[in-house]
Amino acid sequence: MKTFIENCEFTWDMVRGLPNSYYCYKNNIPHTVVHKPGLEKLYSFGSINTITSEFEQINDATTYLFEGPEWINTDWSPPPLKEMYKGKLKLDKPSIVIQNKHTTEWGTGPYNYFSVEFLDNLFSHFKDKYTIIYIRPQGQDKGYYVDHNHFVTFDDYKLIEDKHPEIFLFNDFVKKFSDIDYNTLQFMVEATSEKHITVSGGNACVAAYFGGDVFIYDSLQGAGAGRGIWKTNSWLNKLSGAKIHGYNDYNLLLDKVKKLW
Repeated sequence: MKTFIENCEFTWDMVRGLPNSYYCYKNNIPHTVVHKPGLEKLYSFGSINTITSEFEQINDATTYLFEGPEWINTDWSPPPLKEMYKGKLKLDKPSIVIQNKHTTEWGTGPYNYFSVEFLDNLFSHFKDKYTIIYIRPQGQDKGYYVDHNHFVTFDDYKLIEDKHPEIFLFNDFVKKFSDIDYNTLQFMVEATSEKHITVSGGNACVAAYFGGDVFIYDSLQGAGAGRGIWKTNSWLNKLSGAKIHGYNDYNLLLDKVKKLW
């Protein structure tokens, strides 16, 4: 029986662990997935799931290449999450899903996040035409796996409360659908949309499973700056055929989505 061990950051669950498990599932290959706590539902394709408390901070650097790592060419098949979860949530208008974070990175930062000013501009421009769903974990979210990065206080939720109450908060979906685990609900939300705006990291890997346009902001600061995976037309498009748009500048990203959408 094959065994896959995924105890790195969440990015590798989405781009390696899940496609490996789904490939085995499709081809009737018995396999075991050893994974981090809280990801049992994510790895529902596994024949046997085992939880590990060990966390590996050293990641596979070839994953960050623009053309992707070698292992995506063998026994690798991303599950059709868009097809699996589309229609499970009903909305009144077309949606835009925004994935944000505000944590330390490489022991410093934050770097890869959407500022309050950027969010204010984005919300103001699109909220009348679209249902906007905003996702930013705060570290105590039920079913959310917390790695070695630390969450930093941020005023995004205050902005929404004070100026943009029309915005749908993912946290409200978590409360409403308390019987559904975090990642399943996240997939249900992403599946409502062809329009995704995300920061680099595991957030972007989730969004890239759901087709349409995926706009990724990757800061020019920090140890991870300039990685090819977050650039326009990178190998992330293999997860669902999504159009990947990579940006290092808030204004350029905002201008492009305003023109395109």
